[in-house]
Amino acid sequence: MTQFTEIYPKSPQPNLMSNMELLLELAPVAILTANQVGQIIFVNAKIEEMFGYQRSELLGQTIEKLLPQNFHQIHKQHRTHYIKQPQARPMGNNLDLVAQRKDGSIFSVEVALSFIQTDQEILVQAVVVDITARKQAKEILEQHVQARTREIERRRRVTDTLRDLLTLLNANDSLPEVLNYIVIQATVLFDAQASAVYQLLENKSILVLQASHGLSAKEINVAQMPFKMNGYLTPSAHPILIIGKRKSAKQRQQTPLVKGYQATLAVPLLIKDGLYGHLVFYYTNDRPFSSEELNLAHTFGNQAALAIENARLRAQVEQAAVTAERNRLARDLHDSVTQTLFSASVIAEVLPRLWYRNQAEGERRLEELRQLTRDALAEMRTLLLELRPLTLTEVALGDLLKQLTEAIMGRIRVPIELNIQGACALRPDIQVALYRIAQEALNNVAKHAVATEIKVTLHCQIHQVKLSVSDNGAGFDLKYVRHDSLGLNIMRERAEKIGATLNLRTKPEKGTEITVIWQKTIME
Repeated sequence: MTQFTEIYPKSPQPNLMSNMELLLELAPVAILTANQVGQIIFVNAKIEEMFGYQRSELLGQTIEKLLPQNFHQIHKQHRTHYIKQPQARPMGNNLDLVAQRKDGSIFSVEVALSFIQTDQEILVQAVVVDITARKQAKEILEQHVQARTREIERRRRVTDTLRDLLTLLNANDSLPEVLNYIVIQATVLFDAQASAVYQLLENKSILVLQASHGLSAKEINVAQMPFKMNGYLTPSAHPILIIGKRKSAKQRQQTPLVKGYQATLAVPLLIKDGLYGHLVFYYTNDRPFSSEELNLAHTFGNQAALAIENARLRAQVEQAAVTAERNRLARDLHDSVTQTLFSASVIAEVLPRLWYRNQAEGERRLEELRQLTRDALAEMRTLLLELRPLTLTEVALGDLLKQLTEAIMGRIRVPIELNIQGACALRPDIQVALYRIAQEALNNVAKHAVATEIKVTLHCQIHQVKLSVSDNGAGFDLKYVRHDSLGLNIMRERAEKIGATLNLRTKPEKGTEITVIWQKTIME
């Protein structure tokens, strides 16, 4: 901004003074001059136009007349200081001030000061510029920058949330955990005051609350809402439904608005089987939704639906696995314990008559009865381990193998030599894996080997555990065996999961030996 630094001549000529005043009067900017005590001695037409005063109303008044009342005192101090030390404020540094018009309105101005000294007095000349439009433009720009910054941050949060949802697809979280995560993230991501997931019941007429975040018990009138095929939550007609304030009470009652909220955004959750339900956002104030927000809600709903479907499928798989395990236990119970107890009951029934006829044969059958009941007890203990998996980590591995070999011996009536060297203190996952490998190997021997000798060896050292199961049975040719047959694939997977190596040695009619070696690492 132009700075007026010219000093009036010590002996000004009248014509020169008139020309200068005329120049200032016609200037395209607002200019005023004040003396050293702050009295206004000159204003041009632009000042009158800017502040709404007549010239006669300003001349002789202090400069503070053009400022709001609360700035008068501090401005007087600054004015006095400037008269005494004008050089303290560097030239070219303009002041941003707040001014007041005659009608009392406040507006922003920028002032450039010039120090003028004559023989008679000290004058200060001010060039005043209304910067209201500039301020407003700056504020608008700042608002745009802030909005853009918020949008960038929101996009980052969206990316992070969608990435986390993708991670959730591969996680093993239960359905309640997945739903809870969805409503929490949805509330934050969409700047909602609350959110909830409703599931559509099988009768297709009621939506029931499954999970919520931000809704208190007092705020929820009911935990369910009606669903109409031709109503406000039909996914085919309204993929995303926006509900705001309603004009009539009747219409308001037909909307899924929770008490205390004025706007709702409902997003359908579509899974493979059809409509699972809706993800609903609640807002305390009625508000519009941009197309970008609706697209984002649609994307988030799709990802949430995938996570829900995966959680439901995992639950179904787990249930199927439980059912399959129960069926296996039932078969084992029938094939081993039931038959053993049946044989024992037959012997026990004929034993009294046999004892009187042939005591030696009776003693033999009595020993057989004792062995049968012992075998049945061992088999039952093994089956109980299957029903209580935690026991596999609470009992020493050597004791587990002893119980397992006794159960197998009772089933196939073949002696099993168990050799345990050292004590194994293993992590639960390592112990369970080794036990399951031994169990699978012995089951294969019982089913296929036709062996007369079986050996199980467990060698525990400080940095290594070696487990082997061998037999002198039929063996087989590896070239003609499928990769996943005879439980080999299961055993390999268990070994790889704990970082162990599994070796198989076998030949037709030469028996089979399976060896697992687990090396303890530095981090263990």
